[in-house]
Formats: sequence, C-alpha cells, structure tokens
Amino acid sequence: MMKCKILEFRPDFVRLLLENTKPAMANAYRRTIQSEVPILAIDEVIFLANTTAFFDEYIAHRLALIPLRTPRKVLDFGEDFSVRLKLDVTAEEEQTTVYSGQLESSDPEVFPVNPKIPIVVMNKGERLSLEAIARVGRGKEHVKWQPVVALGYRYYPIYIFDPKRCGEAKELVEKLNAEIVQEDGMFRVLDAPYHPELEKVLRRCAIDLGEPVVKVEYDDSTIIIKFESTGALDCDEILLLAAEELIKKLEILEDSIRDASQS
Repeated sequence: MMKCKILEFRPDFVRLLLENTKPAMANAYRRTIQSEVPILAIDEVIFLANTTAFFDEYIAHRLALIPLRTPRKVLDFGEDFSVRLKLDVTAEEEQTTVYSGQLESSDPEVFPVNPKIPIVVMNKGERLSLEAIARVGRGKEHVKWQPVVALGYRYYPIYIFDPKRCGEAKELVEKLNAEIVQEDGMFRVLDAPYHPELEKVLRRCAIDLGEPVVKVEYDDSTIIIKFESTGALDCDEILLLAAEELIKKLEILEDSIRDASQS
C-alpha cells in the first residue's frame, strides 16, 4: 500500500514523499493537482474606458493571470459562482503604475493574492476603467486556473560515495542514522531521511573531486513531489482537493468498466 510523508510544508510550498508507489500513480496525482483542482480566475473583462497605450487584450491577459484568493465557500457553491472586480483609475502623475491591489472585489474574501502585481503604467491624464468577472475553472482549461507552479516529481536518490574523500558527507550521513552498506570502499546510503543539505554536500564533492567519488542511483518505487501554491489555495487544501478529484475519476472509471463488462 502506498504511503505518503510530508517532508517539508509551508502554506505556499510542500514536498511530499510517496513510498511503495509507481511512477504512473505519482504522475496521475501530479496531473490532478495541476489540472483538476478548481480555483477562481478572471475570465471576462468589460472595458468602460481605456486611454492608455496598452490594448484592451493586453490588460485583460494580465488580469487573468493575477492569482485570486479562493475561499472554500466558492467551491461549495459550485462552478457557476462568480465575483466581480472593479478598477477605475485616472493618472494624476506621469508614470503612474496601476497595481493588482487597486482592484475592488464584490466579495471581501476574494482578492488578489499579491497586491503589488503591476497591471499597466499610465501617463498623466490617462484613464482606465473596467469591470472584471472572475469564474471558477480548472487548469486543464487554461493555465490561469492552475493552483500551483514549479510542480514536479523525481525518484528518491540513493547516494554512493567515497567516505575517505567526502568526509563532510560521511559525518552528515552518520548524524542522520541512515542505513549504510559498504561496497568496495564506498558508502551506499540506504533508507536515509530526505535531507537537502546532503545533496548539496555531495554535489560539491563531485564537482571538487570528480565523478568517480560520488554516484547516484534512483528508487522508482519512492517518489518525491514538490510544488508551490500560487496563493489561490493553501497547499493542504490543494492536496486534499486533488485527492478528492482523483478518487472521483477512479470511481467513474470503475463504474464504466463495470457497466461495460455487464453489457
């Protein structure tokens, strides 16, 4: 049975360890995180006035990519839920920058994650007035609905190194109480807790002394997944919603197979 451990967690970043798994299973979860978790994003913009040098389409595209905080109630209401955000700015000075924080939302719980995202630079006297409509969507429809960035996975590394020439790595491995097997004078590190500093130390050793002193093999039954949240949802919400969506898809597949076998 697959097991999941949290190696590193912050509201905006998570690193998971999946054990007793397969690449296909990890990739299914990765794709669900990226493509199936619903969030809010600006989907339509109505321009009332735009005397800036930027085309309406440019501004609309920038607005769509501004991450919006998505409260759980939005997902409970369903995908027909929408929020309106208004912006009306007249530049009183040269080189006036309009920021995401100037968008006024009809729902106080829905707002730009970062208020300092530049939208457009205006010259004195220019005006920009618009109304944007944010809707619920999924990353498979458009990148603006992806709740994560820098999402990736890799196999768990098994390090093999010369303890005599990589003394710093030897000390660190012993502190981690990792299982070590000696082969031809080399340390083979098994079942070591994930430790980013060990990777850095061994990388330095490999660069300074050459490839023969450090080798890396990979365990494809143990996979590390990491990602950052855009801020629309916290990482724990993303993980749970992705799991729920994946279970729904598997249930649909199970029902389809059952119906096909009975027909």
